[in-house]
Formats: sequence, structure tokens, C-alpha cells
Amino acid sequence: MVKIQVICGEKKYSLACREDKTILSVLQENGITSVPAPCGGRGRCGKCVVKADGVLKTACTAKVSDGMEVLIPKEEDAVIAESGEGHVFSPDEQPGYFAACDIGTTTVVCHLLDQDGRKLATASEYNSQRESGADIVSRIRAPLSLMHEQMTAQITRMLTGLMKKADTGGQIKRLAVSGNTVMCLLFAGISPESVGEAPFIPAEYFGKEYKGMELGLPLCEQVYIMPAVSGYVGGDITADLVCVMPECESGETLLLDIGTNGEIVLGHTGSFHCCATAAGPAFEGAEITMGMPAEKGAISRVYLESRRLRTEVIGNVKAAGICGSGLLDALSVFLDMGIVDRSGMIADAGRVSVAYRKYMGEYLGQACIRLGSVCVTQEDIRKLQLAKAAVAAGIHILMKERGITVSQIKRVLLAGGFGTYLNPQSAADIGLVPQKLCDVSSAVGNAAGHGAVSAAISQKAREAAAQYALQMKYVELALHPDFSDAYMDFLQLERW
Repeated sequence: MVKIQVICGEKKYSLACREDKTILSVLQENGITSVPAPCGGRGRCGKCVVKADGVLKTACTAKVSDGMEVLIPKEEDAVIAESGEGHVFSPDEQPGYFAACDIGTTTVVCHLLDQDGRKLATASEYNSQRESGADIVSRIRAPLSLMHEQMTAQITRMLTGLMKKADTGGQIKRLAVSGNTVMCLLFAGISPESVGEAPFIPAEYFGKEYKGMELGLPLCEQVYIMPAVSGYVGGDITADLVCVMPECESGETLLLDIGTNGEIVLGHTGSFHCCATAAGPAFEGAEITMGMPAEKGAISRVYLESRRLRTEVIGNVKAAGICGSGLLDALSVFLDMGIVDRSGMIADAGRVSVAYRKYMGEYLGQACIRLGSVCVTQEDIRKLQLAKAAVAAGIHILMKERGITVSQIKRVLLAGGFGTYLNPQSAADIGLVPQKLCDVSSAVGNAAGHGAVSAAISQKAREAAAQYALQMKYVELALHPDFSDAYMDFLQLERW
């Protein structure tokens, strides 16, 4: 056994562990969750950097040694979509305090409400489970007890903090929870293993109330979990519809909730088709060479001005990386400049305008395009192409299932972390969404959290959620005869 010292902000830990352990595994075993590991600790993403005895190392590959001092870099405040835009159901006449929580794969947002549905306080954090990996599959493979305990502990701590901030006490009457199916299963302590293999049927579809004590949340009297539709279209999507559909019931509506996972709904009140795309975490900056979430230091916008590449950085500081919206902008601009072709290949410098050659180079043996100190590599572009093709093919398949054309879609609603900040024109430029839909696209923020607020205070909202779940016809893209061809077609960065 060896002993190491861990410094995380103002907290200090003295930990005993075996000397064959990696720094990351020791941190995880001791409940220290502030070191991200989007690749699940497989040594691929390079995001779990810590300072060990004064030297920067990746925590998932570096082994501990006796007397080692590990300094965890301070995590900057994330730019998390806390609020949504849409309909709020009238509250039931029930006294007390209520809460709503949207559990995303990457982030968690909690609201404390009074009996009239007014937000008394709001908190948002990164999902504490992300140390086990950035995507859903990583969470499915992780130990269920660990995933459940991490989530219930995080929500308990967040709600306790909100009550203290609002200077309230007592028990919360009802907590309403939205989230994708796997997040909700882990929150409820139910194994998600069946979602990870065909036919991807979850053990529970929710849409009902639990006693808080049953779930390990004694602070809450009742916990309502929004109903899921399938293994990969969950309560976050029914919550989205509770938020947006009462105000746009007529006409075909395309809802894109694109975060770490990509869920798509197309239809109108009474009839919807939906699907989930294996978009992966690229849109959130994970598994991108210099990718990062939308937080201080992230390039969030890229544009061309007077033949020069310009960027906007969150917090107006030196760029430390690039987030999803910046990646989308960057690829759109690279296409316009001719440094990347429509197949996604970075061009030879000799074939590029002289004014643009200074942006081209190499990083770790790969061709790259430089945005100051941040670079976008050929592999990054390929990962973004794969994610973009999955979403575009999903939209195409849903239109085909409904027998409609692009011109029949009356509005596009962009929800979720990535969807909130993306530029619709950049999305159209690379072929993520049809060009004709740019003018009818609007962001609705954290619509899932907004829908959960209504569900916390209104029986009618919970009934509406149940109805929307029943009205959705789920399309399993992996089994659809046209999906493979559509996916291959949409790998090209062509407008449609």
C-alpha cells in the first residue's frame, strides 16, 4: 500500500491505495469526481489531466507512487442551458415546495419552486457520473450501484443547497425528473443493461411517482419521473413536448434535442415520429483533440472577416479549446475558405489560397487547421462528420416515415445543451439540417427542464406527458432498411 495526497480546490485528501493503481482509479474509488474522463479512462481523450508532483499527467495512465501529491486543476464554471422557453402549466392548489431536475448525460440542472411554480433558486453542474465516460454506453457498463449513488448524492446536495439559498426548510413535496432513459434508470437504481443490446428495451418506462425514500432521496416526499418512449428516447423528450407543443399544436414541427445524445421528433399534437441517433459526444467537445464543454476558455464562434479567421471565446480569455458550436462554425468556414472539401478532407496547402495557408499545419502527426493556439485535426473533422451524418439521416428517415417534404415543416425547435448555442446557418452549411429550415429555426433552451417544472406542479402536465409518450411512434434507425444508405450519403458535407 502507498499513500498519496490529493488537493482539489480548498479540499485536501490523504488516500491509501495499491501502488499498481492509476491516479484516476484511486480518485474514482474515493468519490472524487471533478476529473473528467470522457473516454471512460481508456487513454484516448487526454482530458483527465492533473498535476502529479508538479508534472502534468493524464490521470488514467499515470500510476500512483508513495508520497505523491496530486493537484486537480480548478474546474471553470460551465455555460449550461438552465432555462427553457415555452408553455408553463397552471399549478395545482397544493401548498409546499417543489423541485424539477433535468439529468443530462453531461450536465444536471435543478430548480426549487414555490407552490405557484415560481423558481426560487436554480443550480447547474456537470454530471458527476462523467468520470466513467462521456457517452451513454460507458454509463451502461459502469457499476449500477456507483452510478445510482453518485446521482442521488449529487441531486440531494444540489437541492439542499437550493433550499439553503432560498432560506427554506422542510421536505420537498414533489421532485419531477427529466432525462434520457439510461440516466433515469440509473437515477432510479434500475439496471440499464437491456438498453445496451438489441432490441434495446428498457426495464422501465416510468411516467409514475415514487416515494423519495425508495430512491434514496429522503429530502423529497414524492419523485415523478417523466415517461420514456424507448431505450434511447426518454423522459427528456416528453418533457420537451410538454414545454413546446401547447404553443405550436398545428403544422409539422421538427424538434432536435442534441446534446451528448441526439433525439429527434417530427410531427404535430396527436401524431409524432421519433428516433435517436448515435451522434456520440463530438457535439459536446468530448473526444475532440482540443475539444471542451461550453465553458470559460472555449472557442464558441468562428467566422471569416477580411480573409482572416476570427474567433469568440467564452469569458473573453485566451482560448483553451473549442466547444461544439465553435466546431460547427469552424467546419462551415473551412468549407467556405476551401481548406476542407465536401468529403471532409483537409486540402493540400499548395491548393489553398496563399492568404489561408498560414492556418494549416500538423499536430501530433495529423493535418490540422489552426485557430490561434487551438487546432482542429483531420480526425476531429471526421468525428464531427460521423455525428452530423447520424442526425441528418435521422431527420431524413422521419420525413420519409411521415410522407412529408422539407417545405411542409413549419418550425424547427433546437433544444438541449448543444442545440441551444448552434448557429442554424452553420448547421445547414455542413448538411446537418436542410438549408430551407434556417429561417424557421429557433432555440428553446433547456426545454426538458422547463417541462419538468410543469410536471412538478401540475397534474395536467403529467397527463400531457403521458399522452405525448403514447402518441410517439418510435423508429429504430439501426433496423430501418434505408438508414445505412442515408447515413453514407450524409457523410458528405453537402447542403440539402
